[in-house]
Amino acid sequence: MTSPVGLHRVVEPVGVLPQAAWRLSADPEIAPNEVRIRVQRLNLDAASYRQLSEKHGGDGEKVRAEVLEIIATRGKMQNPVTGSGGMLIGTVEEAGRRSPLGLKAGDRVATLVSLTLTPLVILDGLARWDGRSEQVPCDGYAILFARSIAAVLPADEDPQLSLAVLDVCGAPALTSRVVSGYVAQRERAGDAGR
Repeated sequence: MTSPVGLHRVVEPVGVLPQAAWRLSADPEIAPNEVRIRVQRLNLDAASYRQLSEKHGGDGEKVRAEVLEIIATRGKMQNPVTGSGGMLIGTVEEAGRRSPLGLKAGDRVATLVSLTLTPLVILDGLARWDGRSEQVPCDGYAILFARSIAAVLPADEDPQLSLAVLDVCGAPALTSRVVSGYVAQRERAGDAGR
C-alpha cells in the first residue's frame, strides 16, 4: 500500500514521515499515486549551502562531493547539520494513473515541497556544478507523492529565475497574511475609536 505522504518510501527509521527519516527509497519505479521528475536543477537552501561552504572553506569540489554523499546516503537532499534541503525544477517523466497532482509527462515543474522529504537520485555526479553557488545544474530524478506540491512553469521562463522566485514561495503568502491581519486590526481599532 502506498501512502499519500510517502511513508512507503521511508527506509530508516520505519514509521516516521519522510522529512524526519534518515533515509528514503529513491527507487525510480513509481506507485500509482506518485510522479517521477527528471531533475534539471536543484536549489540548495541558503542555510544548508552556507554551512557546507563554511565547513569546506569555500572549496567547491569538497562542497560538491559532500552534497553527492548526502544524496547517495540519505536518498534525499537533507543537510544533517542544518536539517534543511531546498527545492528543484525538472520535467515530468511519468505520472501514476492515480496521482492527484494533475501533472503529465513533459510538464516542466518546480517542486514546492522541500528536498528534505523528496526521494532523489543524481546521475551525473553534479559534473556541471562548481560547488560555489546554491543553484546546482544536474541530471537525476526525484519522486513526488500524492500530497506533494508542484507548479507547472511557463515554457519561456528562465529556470534560474523560477528557482529564485519559487524557493521562497511561502514568504509572499505569509507576508500577505500578516499585513492583511495587521491592516484589519488597525481598521477595527479605528472603527472602535469613532
